[in-house]
Amino acid sequence: MTAKPGAAAASLTRPERPDVRAHVLRAALLAIDEVGPERVRVRDIAERAGMSSGHVMYYFGRRDRILVSTLLLSEDELAERRTAELAAVADPRRALVRLVELYLPTGPGDVRWRLWAQVVARPPRDEETLTRIASFTGAWAGELAGIVARGIGRGVFRPVDDTGEHALRTCHVMDGLAYDVLLGLPGRDAAWAREQAVRAALRELEP
Repeated sequence: MTAKPGAAAASLTRPERPDVRAHVLRAALLAIDEVGPERVRVRDIAERAGMSSGHVMYYFGRRDRILVSTLLLSEDELAERRTAELAAVADPRRALVRLVELYLPTGPGDVRWRLWAQVVARPPRDEETLTRIASFTGAWAGELAGIVARGIGRGVFRPVDDTGEHALRTCHVMDGLAYDVLLGLPGRDAAWAREQAVRAALRELEP
């Protein structure tokens, strides 16, 4: 999910009794959207949070930890949005297309996917964080498998041997397409990626 900050030096107003970690992560989203996860400094985040760099580091320990935590926050919020939006789409085919749209990056500057690229390049080592990251992948695949199963039940999709395996394969295809979009390869924009992903997902499902 891409944050939409205002001015380049935008900052957040701290409430009187904030959840400080959540407040810092909101500031991190602003800073990352402005300068990118590759170049963002703790100082950039601290300025937008209205805190000192030392105060920020007290809660997170190191810069990489902030980036991972910001990604987890972004995925949590997108999961809520995904669940709400897909629940309102009755047609399984339309729901599949919408899930693909939510999954893939909106363009080379997509903050959530740029954070994923950073985390993949420098993965966390603690089991708790790795388990949470795995749960996000599982949730996307589970949501897609549910859509496919619903479509099969209604006769919209052709039956497949294992809806879970089909969903996991589709997610892996989308991961590869996403990195083409992030790289800004010629002719491989967000619209191209969506078309390719939907085509791949429906290849086994078309009656």
